[in-house]
Amino acid sequence: MQSIVVQLFVFLHAVRIATSLSAPATTTASPWQSFVESLFPSNNAAANNDKAITARRNELKQSLTVECRQNVGYNSPEIRQRIETIMDQLATLNPTPETAASPLLKREWILEWTSEKEINFFLEKGISEEIIQTLNGDILENYIPFVKGGGFGVTGQIGVDEEREGGMRTNFKFKNANLNLGRWGEYNFPPVGEGWFDTIYLDEGLRIDTNSRNDVLICRADN
Repeated sequence: MQSIVVQLFVFLHAVRIATSLSAPATTTASPWQSFVESLFPSNNAAANNDKAITARRNELKQSLTVECRQNVGYNSPEIRQRIETIMDQLATLNPTPETAASPLLKREWILEWTSEKEINFFLEKGISEEIIQTLNGDILENYIPFVKGGGFGVTGQIGVDEEREGGMRTNFKFKNANLNLGRWGEYNFPPVGEGWFDTIYLDEGLRIDTNSRNDVLICRADN
């Protein structure tokens, strides 16, 4: 039985080659040719689909960037709804499996937009113009540089949540907080919290998180 299947496969492959070589470009495909092509589908459809996905992904990323940069430091139900609508669409096109364990996650990130009111306070009031988050190994550092010097930072430990399906969840626990007021001194504080974040989208330049506080964090890579 196996030898018959092999012979049939070879025969069909030979017919496919013969029809592709002998048939003029304008000739209507024969029933044999159509049948063989159904067994050996062209890669064109898959390639075109990949191009369409990439184009759609880039379109959504551009829309998200515009929406974020128009609302830096601000959040409202309307703003969040618009941003989450784009986020949800991008999440279905996420190119990176198991984002929490991906090497792409471990780098320096610049905040584009967040719903976290504590962070938005620094941006809205003009105390800071840029929020930086660095993930390096099992260490997380959030740093808010102040426009007039100094800054506020927290550091902690992170780890992939192995029990969570999907590979998107990172657990964190802060260990230290530091407030640098320049000439007015520098102050350290005890641990300030723990929780998790799910990275629902990740590529070389964009990262989207939701977290245990029901907040959203959107960052671009600091290349």
